[in-house]
Amino acid sequence: MPKSTFTAKLAAMLLLALALGGCATTYVPISWYQGKRVQRLSRSDQTLSVLYEHYDPQRKTLRVGGNSFDEAMWPSEVKYHLGAYRKDSQLIYSNLYQNYSDSELRDLMVHEFAHHIWFQAMNSKQREEWMSYLSKHPSPLQQMVRSVYTQPEEYDTEDFAFTIEYARPSDIQELAKLNLITSQESDQIVAQLRGRKQADSLPASLRTYLEASLAPASSNVENKGTPSDHEISGQPR
Repeated sequence: MPKSTFTAKLAAMLLLALALGGCATTYVPISWYQGKRVQRLSRSDQTLSVLYEHYDPQRKTLRVGGNSFDEAMWPSEVKYHLGAYRKDSQLIYSNLYQNYSDSELRDLMVHEFAHHIWFQAMNSKQREEWMSYLSKHPSPLQQMVRSVYTQPEEYDTEDFAFTIEYARPSDIQELAKLNLITSQESDQIVAQLRGRKQADSLPASLRTYLEASLAPASSNVENKGTPSDHEISGQPR
């Protein structure tokens, strides 16, 4: 069989497989249709307010301008990819087909803005120190990252983003030790977190996933070396 014919048939088979078992998710700039909510949350939520005043006081990562993009994925993956961050445009995206409550939108914003901090603000020493901290104080969310994300080079930035999204008080205090926020700002955020169990703040689907299959393995988290600056076109959540 000629190589060109084989290639054409293979491409057709892959397209058919995607059509039968996969789907495409469309990401749009997060301020499309919900700009007022996004701006309000960036100022009313303690974590978002502190991080934005430090790293994006003009809220450029929340600007309306920007192109949408599609990403192919399996249906089972969609619920874990609610948003994206693009390093090239430094813009946060939401999933066009998701309806977000205020708490869901807040969590999405924290997660994607954490990617922004990881790629645009943190230096290699701060990243290494963060990974050292997390290896000593692992989160069960790390096991979820390694089950959902297929590229090992995504693990470090996703570990950081998920940990800050569902932060423990010690995680916020570590940000201050790394000089990413001040001690006073750390105290302000921690005060809001006190008395709030991490598991209770997780979406029901993610909490069930962790409780059913990941929590027992939380102490066996891979300790990786120096992180990579690699990022796919849209860093999915």
